[in-house]
Amino acid sequence: MARSLGPATREPSGQFTHSFSNTQFSIESREAGMVQRLERNGLSAEYNVAYTIGSGAHAFGYLIEIDHHLFQSPLGYFARRGWGLSPGYENNKAPDFYRPVTPNCLFCHSGEARPVPGTYNTYEDPPFEAEGITCERCHGPAEAHLRAPVPGSIVNPAKLAPRARDSICEQCHLNGEERIPNPGKQLADFRPGDDLESVFSVYVNPAWKDPSQTNPFKVVSHVQQLALSVCSRESHGKLWCGTCHDPHQQPTNAKAYYRSRCLLCHGPTLAKTHPKPSDDCVGCHMPSRPVADGAHTAFTDHRIWREPPASSSSPVLSPVPASLAAWQDSPGALAKRNLGIAEVNVGERLESFPLVSQGFDLLMACWDNFPNDTAVLTGLGTALMESGHGPEAAAAFEQAIQIEPKVAVHYLHAGLAWKVTHDNSKAAGYFEKTIQLDPLIEQPYLELAAVYSAAHDHEMWRKTLERYAKAFPKSIRAQTALRENGASSGL
Repeated sequence: MARSLGPATREPSGQFTHSFSNTQFSIESREAGMVQRLERNGLSAEYNVAYTIGSGAHAFGYLIEIDHHLFQSPLGYFARRGWGLSPGYENNKAPDFYRPVTPNCLFCHSGEARPVPGTYNTYEDPPFEAEGITCERCHGPAEAHLRAPVPGSIVNPAKLAPRARDSICEQCHLNGEERIPNPGKQLADFRPGDDLESVFSVYVNPAWKDPSQTNPFKVVSHVQQLALSVCSRESHGKLWCGTCHDPHQQPTNAKAYYRSRCLLCHGPTLAKTHPKPSDDCVGCHMPSRPVADGAHTAFTDHRIWREPPASSSSPVLSPVPASLAAWQDSPGALAKRNLGIAEVNVGERLESFPLVSQGFDLLMACWDNFPNDTAVLTGLGTALMESGHGPEAAAAFEQAIQIEPKVAVHYLHAGLAWKVTHDNSKAAGYFEKTIQLDPLIEQPYLELAAVYSAAHDHEMWRKTLERYAKAFPKSIRAQTALRENGASSGL
């Protein structure tokens, strides 16, 4: 975990062609750092890598820093096959280096990020208080322990109540379909010793809580897999991650170490019930399998199968869930609030109107409890916009603006709502305000250009593209737009 994030590492230089988008990538590792380059349609750009994400056991990812904003590179380096596209970029028609990296993205991959409050992907200088994950992520604040390093001066996860104990692992190893912070909270507010739900709730496909179901295998699904195993269910809360994993060191002989963990429970009866006991328990009952959402990688299946399913080189993709379920229930009115936001977010992402509609109903039912909650207002506005109720959606987003007038994404949402309503004048005003508050959010430039194009206002369309290219001078999309604009205007 201490190697979860750091400066650019020295992976080998190389090249990679993404045939889906006809993009050529090249990577050069230099003494001064790593440079990544892309070429498409006769245009090119290169970027200096600011940070590397991951320990490299499975893969490395890379971050670009532009004017205190962090973005994800589309390139990843995979332990088993070298250079390739990072998850989520495989079917991108125009991959570039401008996927925003939000604080929630960094929560599980860095020690402590320093985001600028109210912004999307803007950070202080430097952007990290601690780059790699530190001891405090699992053991809590260390001040008292440093003053007097005695037992009880710091959190020992193994001595906590089961829910608080498991929460320490789940903060990063339980992604589910969506994670929803409580009002006024961020994921990074979690502290060891607390229950996870005191800060945020995790929502999963209900099938992940049904032992009779076989779910698609995903990168971050260890917690769900283990909970469905017979070993976990029969232990009645005694089996947890720390039963088998020592977070402080890797075993020198993994096969023997994990076999000894299995024998803690199965030793007395193994010879009687197992036809031919093997020295490799994990290899048989917890095989590595390809995952549905982590390009070119395989992970250990924590379901602990009696008879593992047949291996496949083509993992099954996750179906769109008909509903979501809380991994652990939130207290009181938060149960409807958090589930409603989660269903709207996931429904919008997966283009499931039924899921959005269910989330909307939940948010309407609890709105009186959270009248000034911008996350609730954003969820309501998103659901209304998805159903074609643009003016009502805009009203919800505008109420969020009144509460948080310096948050750029609220103006972007309002602009999108008015665009759906075909009120281009109001839409353009909100897109302009978004750019004013944060010039390095890409979408408002594209939306604004589309508004002017639809209005046949060539002059404003051209000026918007020029502003876009000035803000993102290395963007292939911006360069392409400028080239097309220059050709159409005779420049």
